[in-house]
Amino acid sequence: MNEKSPRWLWLFPLAYLLHVIEEVTGVEGLHGINLSLNVFLFLSTGAGLLMICGIVLAQRFGFPQFMGVCLGTTVFLNGLVHIVKSLIHRDYDAGVISGSVIFIPLGLATLISLRKSMRPRRYMLGVFIGITIQTIATIVAA
Repeated sequence: MNEKSPRWLWLFPLAYLLHVIEEVTGVEGLHGINLSLNVFLFLSTGAGLLMICGIVLAQRFGFPQFMGVCLGTTVFLNGLVHIVKSLIHRDYDAGVISGSVIFIPLGLATLISLRKSMRPRRYMLGVFIGITIQTIATIVAA
């Protein structure tokens, strides 16, 4: 990842779109999620718009690395959550494929590549915010 050119941040909305497409195909069969398809699409669209706004702000005001850590943590954890849910239920969990193939590698590559180029406190704050975002998403979906 080229930290000086924040264009790589746009991989996150693309990955998110692919993830949502996978989840929509199985939203009715998700284990432990009590959302209608319309509510799921509304929340997913809102999350995607917030992500895009965050990326635009990060590029404009010069904090793409911090935004990358926040998003990298969020998608990495989301991918892990889908794997854990699939293992617990011994069944396909909508989102587990894109979570495993796209989210985990993208999140991990981002976190590893930015770890040494940021001050430790700032990096850990980004990780904390990413954990918080994923926690909120998990609570809302439950």
